[in-house]
Amino acid sequence: MFLSRLILPFSRTAQKALLASVILPATMVPGQGAVPSADSHHLAALPLPSGAQIRSSDVFGAGAPGQYYFLERGDRLRLFRLDLAHPMGAQDLWMETWRSIRVPALSGQEHLRTAAVGMQHLFLAGEVAGGAPFIRSYQIGKKRGEGGGSVPTLTGRVDYFPESDTTPIRRLYFDAKSKTLWLAYDSGRIESGRPYLVLHDRILWSDPAGYLPLPDETALSRGPSPLLTPRSLSKASNNCFSCRYYLVSRQEPEGGNRPSLPVRSPENLDSALGILPMGSGLGLFMGRDAMVCRVPHPGPHARLKDCAGVPLKDLPVAASWWGNQLAYLYPPGRFSWSRHRWTIVAINPALIDNARLKLSPGKPFAFRDLLSSSGQYYLLPEGSRPRPKTFFTDGHRLILFGASHLYFLESRAVLRKTSRKEEGD
Repeated sequence: MFLSRLILPFSRTAQKALLASVILPATMVPGQGAVPSADSHHLAALPLPSGAQIRSSDVFGAGAPGQYYFLERGDRLRLFRLDLAHPMGAQDLWMETWRSIRVPALSGQEHLRTAAVGMQHLFLAGEVAGGAPFIRSYQIGKKRGEGGGSVPTLTGRVDYFPESDTTPIRRLYFDAKSKTLWLAYDSGRIESGRPYLVLHDRILWSDPAGYLPLPDETALSRGPSPLLTPRSLSKASNNCFSCRYYLVSRQEPEGGNRPSLPVRSPENLDSALGILPMGSGLGLFMGRDAMVCRVPHPGPHARLKDCAGVPLKDLPVAASWWGNQLAYLYPPGRFSWSRHRWTIVAINPALIDNARLKLSPGKPFAFRDLLSSSGQYYLLPEGSRPRPKTFFTDGHRLILFGASHLYFLESRAVLRKTSRKEEGD
């Protein structure tokens, strides 16, 4: 018998929503059958407050531990924040707070393309009339509400002026490890997935990129910090007109910019559907011809090499580092044991690298077969509607939001300290 939730009247536009929820195994979510699956008892499901619906187009960002943001893009911009905490230390209960934060409307001359959340900031980017790009940020702070408590609010608007004033910004990516806001400029290529691959010390880009290093703290009352001017990536001296990818360091050298180093690649390499990590310097390039390739370190003759084809039916829709493992998200029907359910498969990246090294030249890399034989899988409940953009790790748990549920995985193995330095995000 399931413990009932304490229900209060909630709505998506409510300023505040509080309730206590019981953590349930994902195979025991009310209304779902309990289907046996490998380690399914480690996958927990937490229903979101009544009325809270996360759309697939919502921009997702993480704040402090247990704090998640969703930017809803519709007729107007609305930012929602979900806070999770254990009430009175009860590990099997969660106290949820769902709040709405008003976002100032854009002017009629501004078109929003992308957004990001990080370091208690909301970042917006797009272009104004005439095509010139703009970047804007707001600090996410607090103010006193009508009932005497504090409510979140956006303050301290700052507009940035990118050095490239003619090229639209395709995507913002907030790099929490290096405290950098990356700006991917539109290269004219048709892309629908992530145009970057994050490694522990460098990022591979399929678009030209600029960056904004952020200070640990900002005090807007004292005026803008000198770090608030976005920087373009300085061009390397060895220009390569046929190069379609770029390497940049996640560590900024003292007294200089981070140069954008061109990387050669096979002509048939395509990343229109995005680039996902595979560990050990490997990347999964998804497009018309999916391939797994080894990413080089920066150098005058850097080249994506050791490429092997990957069957399109083997491609996941999202990936994330999870401690010293890699986790992949697959839709229903990709595995024989999950014909009707979404699946998360975790695997040691050393197994991927070892299988790639043993692959004969010209042979396709059977990635899905490797996951089936060597991975550890977790089934989401039937009827789940996961949002792949929210698939990430907060350092302890593997997080995935659905339309109305939060799913998370936590295991002792993940919490053990690892000496691997390949973890990216």
